[in-house]
Amino acid sequence: MSDDTTPPINPAQPIPTESPTPDSIVPDSDIELLKSQLDQMTETCKRTLADFSNYKRFVEEQRKQAAWFGTSGMISEILPIVDNFERALTHMSDLDAAHREGIDAIYRQLTALLEKHNVKKFETIGKPFNPLFHEVLSQGPGPLDTIVEEFEKGYMIGEKVIRPAKVKVGSGE
Repeated sequence: MSDDTTPPINPAQPIPTESPTPDSIVPDSDIELLKSQLDQMTETCKRTLADFSNYKRFVEEQRKQAAWFGTSGMISEILPIVDNFERALTHMSDLDAAHREGIDAIYRQLTALLEKHNVKKFETIGKPFNPLFHEVLSQGPGPLDTIVEEFEKGYMIGEKVIRPAKVKVGSGE
């Protein structure tokens, strides 16, 4: 016996299959809930990525500061040696040529080392006094608050002062 309600099967024609649509499986209220949760998770993920990016920048800045403090500490200890070599170079007329050349070679090595680490002297004579760059040791005749004499050179690494210049400023007399 055959069932009269079933249509005959035609092998050339595909069998229609009803695939369920997402709307027929999940009610609309559940879809809205899932969309809301997805939006919240996406926002949380974006915040987490931003926090991680900020953390990486913070760690890099801390690393740079630690390196700067280490370098500036060592350089600060070398600067008096450089000062002494500069003093020696001004009084070398009494020495023979071989000694002068030896002292000058050591001085050039020290200054090359400082340049390698981006350490630079800064000019002071004739400049206005700035407490960030200068330490006043005395005051004398000259334009008011203008540096008239330098006792010790000032040095910077990049934009940061590692040793202020020791100076004499004008009193306005």
